[in-house]
Amino acid sequence: MKYYTFVYTKVVLMAFLFFFVHSSFSQTNTSSFVTYQTDYYHLLKRYEIKRGKFFKPFHSSTLPLSRSNIALFTDSLALDSTKNYSKSDKFNIDYLLNDNYEFTKKDSAKQKGVLKYFYKRKPDFLSFLNDNYDMKLEKGALDYVIRVNPILHLGVGQDNTRDDLLTLNTRGAEVHGVVARRIGFYVSVTETQAIFPRYVQNMIDSLSPDRSLENFVVPNEAFAKPFKENGVDFLRATGYITFNVAKVVDVQFGQDKNFIGNGYRSLVLSDFAPPHLFLKLQTKFWKINYTNLYTQMVADVQRANTLYPKKYVIYHHLSIDLSKKFNLGVFESIAYGRKDQGQNDTFDLTYLNPFIFYRAVEQGIGSVDNALLGADFKWLPAKGFQVYGQFVLDELKIGELIDNNGWWGNKYGIQLGLNYIDVAKIKNLDLQLETNIVRPYTYTHSSDEQLSNFVHYRQPLAHPLGANFIEFLGILRYQPTPRLNLTGKFIYADVGEDSDGSNWGSNLLIPNVDVDDTNEYGNTIGQGVETNILFGRFTATYQLYHNLFIDADVIQRNKTSAISTRDLSSTVFSLGLRLNIGQRLYEF
Repeated sequence: MKYYTFVYTKVVLMAFLFFFVHSSFSQTNTSSFVTYQTDYYHLLKRYEIKRGKFFKPFHSSTLPLSRSNIALFTDSLALDSTKNYSKSDKFNIDYLLNDNYEFTKKDSAKQKGVLKYFYKRKPDFLSFLNDNYDMKLEKGALDYVIRVNPILHLGVGQDNTRDDLLTLNTRGAEVHGVVARRIGFYVSVTETQAIFPRYVQNMIDSLSPDRSLENFVVPNEAFAKPFKENGVDFLRATGYITFNVAKVVDVQFGQDKNFIGNGYRSLVLSDFAPPHLFLKLQTKFWKINYTNLYTQMVADVQRANTLYPKKYVIYHHLSIDLSKKFNLGVFESIAYGRKDQGQNDTFDLTYLNPFIFYRAVEQGIGSVDNALLGADFKWLPAKGFQVYGQFVLDELKIGELIDNNGWWGNKYGIQLGLNYIDVAKIKNLDLQLETNIVRPYTYTHSSDEQLSNFVHYRQPLAHPLGANFIEFLGILRYQPTPRLNLTGKFIYADVGEDSDGSNWGSNLLIPNVDVDDTNEYGNTIGQGVETNILFGRFTATYQLYHNLFIDADVIQRNKTSAISTRDLSSTVFSLGLRLNIGQRLYEF
C-alpha cells in the first residue's frame, strides 16, 4: 500500500508539472528573480513610497520579485519627470536598471569590457545574448540571455567574548537567464568556512545539542560540519526554473528562500531558515495577486545514519490593491508530516487544491495538522509614509479570549510598522519602525517528531526568536553620497525563554502536548525565564563597482537573563568585502 501511494503521488505531481510546461508557450516575458536581500528590496520599497501609489505588476508582500517586473518598475521611475530625484536616487535607479538590463527599455549596462569577453555589461563577469537582443521586448526579443557571475564574501572581525579571530570565507558562482523567451532559470553554489561571534555560536550550540553527530545547524543554513576547532563549514546550493502559463500565471520550481510580508521581519515566512524545495504559482490579473506555495521542509536533522524526515508546509496568499494606496492580503498555511499508517514522508494530495480552506480539509481527512490563518496590509497614507502590518492566528477561542484568563491555546502574532522616507526633508534619510508581538506556543504543535511545527531544519520559519516575545526595532538608513550607505539598527526584545525541563512556549522544537496539564491558564507574553536582548548595529557600506561592496560593521549586543549563566555582552567589529551577495545578518 505504501509503494502504490508513493507511485500515485509521483505520477500526479509529474503530470501536474507536465501540464504547466506544455501550457507555458505564451509570448509573455519570463525572467529569473532577484534573490531576497534587505538592502536591495529596501530600494524598491523606497521608490514605491516615493511614487505615492502602487505599481500594478508589483505585489511586494510575496518575495522575491521577478527581474522583468523590477525592470518595468524602474523604467517607470526613470521616465517620471515629476519627481525631484537626488544624485543618490539617480544612482540607485541606474543601479537597478543596470542590474536588470535584459528587460529594460534601454540597455544602459553596455561597456567596452575587459579582454573583449569579460564585463561587456556592467553587472556581469560573462554574458551571452543572441543577436535579436536589441529589439524591443514587445516585438519578441530575448531569444536567450545567460549571465554568469562569481560570488565572494570575505570578512574578518573581533568579538570581545572570544579569543579567536572572526573569519568569513564564502566563494561560489551564479548563473541565471532566460531561454527561448519562455523559461527562466537560476543556479548558485557557494561554500563557506566561518568562525562566528559568540552569540551566533550559542545559537548553533542550542540548535545542535548532540555534538557527537558532527552535523551542526547554522542559522540560515542547512547541513554544516566542523571547521578547525571553533568554526563551521557549509555548502549552499540553490536553483529553480520559472515560466508563464496563459500570460497570467507564473510558475517557479526549485530550491530557494521565500518571504511573505511587508516588514523587516515576517510572522509567516521569512528568510531566516535555510532554502527549501518549493513549487510556487502566482496568478496575476486585475488588481489581484494569488500565490500558491507548496514547500518540502526537513523536520529534524540531529540523528545519525538515517534519512532526515520530511514535512510539508503549504501557503495560500491573496493580495488585492483595494485602491492605489491601500493593499490587503489574506493567507492560510498548513504544516504537516505523515508518520502513521505506513505513509512515511508522503505528500497528501488533498492539499494540492489551490483554492480550498485548509481548516476544512484538515477536519475532513481526520488529521491533526497545524494550520495558520492571517492577514497583512500596506498603506500609503501621506507623502513619504508607508504603514504596514501583519496578523497571524494559530488558534483562538473567543470565549477564552473574552474571559482574559491567559488560555495557552490563544496563539497569535501581531506586527505593525512604519516607513518614513526623506525624514524631515533630508534626502535619502529613511526611517523604519516596527513592533512584533507573538504569544507563547504560537507555531508549535503536538508532534514530538517535529512534523507539524513551523520549523525547517530546526530553525523557525517566521521570526528568529520563535514565540513568546515582544520586539521593537528601528532602522535609520542614510545615503549621503551615491556610493556610500550608512545604516543604524536598534532592536529591543523581551523574551520568555524556556529552562531545562520546562515549556513556557518560546522554543518551537518543544511539543505542546502536555501544556493542557501544566500551563493551561495564566499564560502571558514573556513568561518563563525573563530575558532581555538589546541589539545595536552600525554599518557603513561603500559600493566600489556594481555589486562590489566594502562593509565596516560594529555590533553591540547585550543579553540579560534571569539565569545568569545565559548573560552575554558582546562587542563585535568586522570588515568585509562582498561581490554579488548580500550581507550575512544575524540580528537576534
